Amino acid sequence: MKTFNIDYEENSRLITSDHLKYQLAYFPIHFGGTSARGILAYGGADWTPTYPNWGTEKLNMPFGFLPVLTILHPEDNKKELILAENVAVDIFLAKQFGLHGENAWEEALINSFYSSSNMFFFQEIMFNFFWESSQKDEEEKKKYLEKFLNETLTDWGKTHEAHLKQNHQNGHYVGNRTTLADIRTTTMLNALEKIIGKERVASVINETNTPGVVKVRRNVESKPSYEAWTTSEEYKKLDVNSAAFVKDHHPELAK
Repeated sequence: MKTFNIDYEENSRLITSDHLKYQLAYFPIHFGGTSARGILAYGGADWTPTYPNWGTEKLNMPFGFLPVLTILHPEDNKKELILAENVAVDIFLAKQFGLHGENAWEEALINSFYSSSNMFFFQEIMFNFFWESSQKDEEEKKKYLEKFLNETLTDWGKTHEAHLKQNHQNGHYVGNRTTLADIRTTTMLNALEKIIGKERVASVINETNTPGVVKVRRNVESKPSYEAWTTSEEYKKLDVNSAAFVKDHHPELAK
């Protein structure tokens, strides 16, 4: 099992080095990997997605879960740091690329909005909807989808739209710049589209119902480095794998 290097003084110097390289280990699908990949792409990092052989490498992971981030010294690849758990990885990367708060209160607000979208993905989308309904019959699956769209996603959209209006509906959650909160909402909605389809998401999250959320997403997706990632061949491979994953558990969503 990999454990964390806790030489604080040396590590503090390493993470402030110029030209760091990053590797992000996750399964060869989108979903739980979208957030960290999105931050790395938006930040213009020198990074590589890796896909562990889960059967043989699971026990080597710090907690037996993915994603896992590896930070490599620019001149000596033997010097590396390992970081696990998606929240820790996301917040660390956001700070590395200037996508977090400029003071303690901004950080708290950004973390709050980030947490809302992050938990919505894992709890509401993946657990309460995707996995819980996967073993149901066709009629029950339809009911789950209708409830998710008409209640769960609609409520999330209304709540986030209200917060964005408080920030003058400028396309950002906090201040007037892109932060971790903006990227997490964008990647969450992107992952949701991979599951239920763009048209279903757009029936709830659109210019009429949630113009602020749409503007947040547009701002993030217009960044050249982010767009380069989402139009890359590597990303398209993840699209194909993700579609196959969804079809295995929810063939009705592909209809």
